[in-house]
Amino acid sequence: MIALSIFMSAIMIYPQNVTGKYRSIKNYASLTLLLIYFLCSWIRWPRGAGEPDQALLMDLVNRRVYIFNIEIWPDELYYLTGLLILAALGLFFVTSLFGRIWCGYTCPHTVFVDLFNKMEAFFQGDRNARIKLDSAPMTKDKFIKKTATHLSWALIAFGFAFGWVCYFYDAPSLALDLWHGKVTSGGLAWLVGLTLSTYLFAGFVRERVCVYMCPYGRFQSAMFDNETIIVTYHDWRGEPRGKKNAESQSGDCIDCGKCVFVCPMGIDIRNGLQIGCIGCGLCVDACNSVMDKLGRPLNLIGYDSIRSTNNKINGTPYKKAIFHPKTLLFGGLFVLVTFLLFYALSNKQELKIASIHDRSVLFTFLPDGSVRNSYVLKIANKTLQKQKIVLSVVGVEGATLKLQGFNQDYAAEHTLGFDPDQSMELIVFVKATKEMLKSSKNPISFQARSDYYDKIFTTNSVFINER
Repeated sequence: MIALSIFMSAIMIYPQNVTGKYRSIKNYASLTLLLIYFLCSWIRWPRGAGEPDQALLMDLVNRRVYIFNIEIWPDELYYLTGLLILAALGLFFVTSLFGRIWCGYTCPHTVFVDLFNKMEAFFQGDRNARIKLDSAPMTKDKFIKKTATHLSWALIAFGFAFGWVCYFYDAPSLALDLWHGKVTSGGLAWLVGLTLSTYLFAGFVRERVCVYMCPYGRFQSAMFDNETIIVTYHDWRGEPRGKKNAESQSGDCIDCGKCVFVCPMGIDIRNGLQIGCIGCGLCVDACNSVMDKLGRPLNLIGYDSIRSTNNKINGTPYKKAIFHPKTLLFGGLFVLVTFLLFYALSNKQELKIASIHDRSVLFTFLPDGSVRNSYVLKIANKTLQKQKIVLSVVGVEGATLKLQGFNQDYAAEHTLGFDPDQSMELIVFVKATKEMLKSSKNPISFQARSDYYDKIFTTNSVFINER
């Protein structure tokens, strides 16, 4: 562990601590997100006997996703696809307005890297102290500081892994099983894998995840335009750089390098927008602290757009245009997908019925001269309520049906009892006389009438005859 730390220190970035407006926003955002992440899996939501009472749960064993009062079955995963599309469009919309503030303030990798940096600074000191410690030979003091740092990283990484697994493994049960050493092999594998990966990525790989592994930075240029707010160095104010004196003709930038020292990505924003800039604004805080001491106007480095910057150079007034083409495109698509998703959820079927005609034997002649067709019916009660379902067949007047495995005769309808969250596969025989049949293929429908919702759910099929 210590050897890995020494090896990686050769390519490590040592961000300096900074205080200011955007550092405070970043702290509050991280705290809020961490509380949401770790606490939401512990919210209870009663669903009745035999059902999980965790509000947010992806139950892989029983193939269910629970989101408060919404239950998503395997054949309804398009709802999750819709949520992912909605999240992507929301990200694109915000990026078109404010640049990569997702990366700088809310990205999970950014949040945990920032937390790792705070622990490193707590045990080893600020930037210069860490650089000096890494270049020094191994001593007892260095060993203690490094060990304490890596132990804190490991605990944070395990905390992240535990919080993630809680959304797939009932949170209180996971805590108890972990305490008693009874965690399932799958749960243990996820805990170990996520702990190691978080420890590696947030502790050592850090900014290289954003530059080389995350695709977001690669296609950010497709979402930026002249109205997008990004971290900008106003070179028209800052250049030429140099120390200030009575005879100096230099700009406001004194080339102190503080904007580079505080950057968690290790870039120099004065070289222009780069793929490594995550828009965290820490360089803005660092530069403003220097400008304040020098008595110069703030925001030599600040959040600004290309159009606004050009207008400031020319001395012309500027009014931000919120509704520009990309914003309208991403915002419109976001509203459309939101509407479609809510519409689909509001019309979500509480009971699903599907039918398949027997393909091996299309029809059978019975001794009484009637014709019989066989079907496989799948009925799912997608509610948390017991239901009585009356099953019938329509389309061929006078046709009757019989369920295999039930002590029933052919009848116009049959009543079935369904427990909450229960699905059933039935083999159904439908019988009709030749006089009832009008052609070789007669359209029919199976109807399931629920006593709880007073609705009729149907599935279409065909009754085949020899004609």
